[in-house]
Amino acid sequence: MGAGAVSPPPTLKIGLVAPFEGLHRPLGYEALFGVKLALQERNAAQGVGGYRVELVALNDFDDSLEAEKQAGALSADPDVVGVIGHFSAATTQAALPVYRQANLALVIPWSAAALESDRSGVVSVAANLAETEARLETIGRDLGLNSITEIIEPDVTAIPASVQALAVRAEGVTAGEILVALRQAGKTLPVLGQVETGSLQTVQVAQAAAEGFIFVSPGPAPRQLDEAPAFVEAYQALAGFPPGPRAVLAYDAAQVLLDALEQSLAANQMPLRAQVSAVIGTVQRQGLSGEIAFDRRGERINAPVWVYRMTETAYPGVLLSPR
Repeated sequence: MGAGAVSPPPTLKIGLVAPFEGLHRPLGYEALFGVKLALQERNAAQGVGGYRVELVALNDFDDSLEAEKQAGALSADPDVVGVIGHFSAATTQAALPVYRQANLALVIPWSAAALESDRSGVVSVAANLAETEARLETIGRDLGLNSITEIIEPDVTAIPASVQALAVRAEGVTAGEILVALRQAGKTLPVLGQVETGSLQTVQVAQAAAEGFIFVSPGPAPRQLDEAPAFVEAYQALAGFPPGPRAVLAYDAAQVLLDALEQSLAANQMPLRAQVSAVIGTVQRQGLSGEIAFDRRGERINAPVWVYRMTETAYPGVLLSPR
């Protein structure tokens, strides 16, 4: 290097695991550009403690075995000091033990099972499934529905005439197929959905049959945010398409992890996995999705849940709650 040349800043890595191939690849790419935007902004502002942060993005196909494998790959890379992932309850649960064994901090960006008590190193920026389920039950009561029958596949022939309403528990493509099957069978009863049904794929598959479908989401549509114009503009410039709820929570998850790295570097000259894991539960920030802070388990305190009514032309649709 010649005299007077400036050395590039040192780098560290964070990981992102999401479905980048296969049926659910649109969900992964929506999240990817949320994380990339957070890194772009932080690196443009002198990085994290003098370090430039690089992203290692791995594909888990939204498959539990692949999620465990990719968690192992990130754990084996000593330069990776924290991870954002995964995007379904099953893949998150499969990968958790791997991250914990490696003492690798994890920020969960989408609803999963409630975390075990008093376990450090893992936090979630999303409401857990128990919280979203409770919100779904509240919606049912508000609609005057005393009995809601679960449906998980698009075989609607066995639904008794006495059923008052349905709760769909399936990912977006299957949820869309269920809505189409109900429309074709002439069944017009109310249909509610858990978080996994909240997907652009549901609208793409169901089209007109998506009209009126009500679901819960741990993340908001960007248009519901005070910071929406700037975020949407920056995201669309980077991604080439508009952001959805997963982009918002992926962005917030990345900012939480970057804050933890910043705190870790304030206590150590080198970023250490153990230190990042130790401090990540103490991070507090005003995220795009609202105030973010964690309890002793790593669950988000007062985690928000949004309720939408889908339309045939737009995801997530019309906001029902909160207003």
